[in-house]
This record gives sequence, structure tokens and C-alpha cells, in this order.
Amino acid sequence: MREVAVEDLEFLSKVDVLQGLSVTEVVKLRGCCQAAQGQQDERLCVEGREAREFFLLKEGRVELRYELPRGESSSDQALSAVEPGGSWGWSALVPPHHYTLSGYCTSPVCRFIRLRRDDLWELFDHNHHIGYIFMRNLAGIIGQRFHAVQDELARKQGFDQVHQW
Repeated sequence: MREVAVEDLEFLSKVDVLQGLSVTEVVKLRGCCQAAQGQQDERLCVEGREAREFFLLKEGRVELRYELPRGESSSDQALSAVEPGGSWGWSALVPPHHYTLSGYCTSPVCRFIRLRRDDLWELFDHNHHIGYIFMRNLAGIIGQRFHAVQDELARKQGFDQVHQW
């Protein structure tokens, strides 16, 4: 892993969870960031495990999936997808701090930024405005995902009823 470069400031200013932060605040947040990457079908975070990191997707696509008991996974279990500029891993910031879904890289390469929970909490303790904006945006993202899951469940239930499953 490497630290995030100065040219990544433009990317950070466009990330969903960072909208509304000033350039100065984004620069402060940059100190919490570590660049990383994954390969196609790689599991980047694991449902049920302790959530210590929050993620910002720079390039590629990540599916958020529930795990089947035997550990098999496919896009059939995807409840949501993250595109560049999006984020995942909110469980790192919300108790009980266990990932609720697994994140899988579904493109040839995924480039992303990891933010450690402890580093974020320390930053938020010293910069309340950054913490407020971050958590306000995060609440909106969680709400959007919740509605998307509701829509998907309603769609599947309707499909099952039409086909008498």
C-alpha cells in the first residue's frame, strides 16, 4: 500500500461521502488514506468480520454481496454495486463494527482508498466539521442503499408471485 498522492485530491473532492468538505478539510483527510487495489473476483471485505476500514472506490466496480453458508459467492447475491466515486464499508463507523456484506471486485482491477476507523475517529475528534459532514453524507448513503434493497426485494417478490414460486 502507498500513501495517497497529491493528484488524488481531485478524486477525493468528488467522492460521495466527502461532498461538502472544503479543500483544506480534504487535505486533512488525506492523511488517513492508503491506496490499495484488488483483482477481479477478489473479496475486499468479508461479511461478519470486524470492520476496521472504510473504502473509497477510485477505479473499477465493487459488488456488495451476502455470503451463502458454504462460502460460495456470485453476482446473484449482490444487493448493491459501488462505482468510482462511491464508498463502502460503513460498518467500520457504526457499531457493532462488523461488515454486513462482503465486497467483491467485479472488474479486472479495482483501485481504492482505505481509511482506517481509528484514524478517522481521531481526525473527527480534532475536526468536528469534517466528522459532521462525513457522517451526514454517510447517513444519506446508507438510506439510499436501504431503499435500493427494498426495491430489489419488492421486484423479486413480484417476480416470484407472477411465476408462482
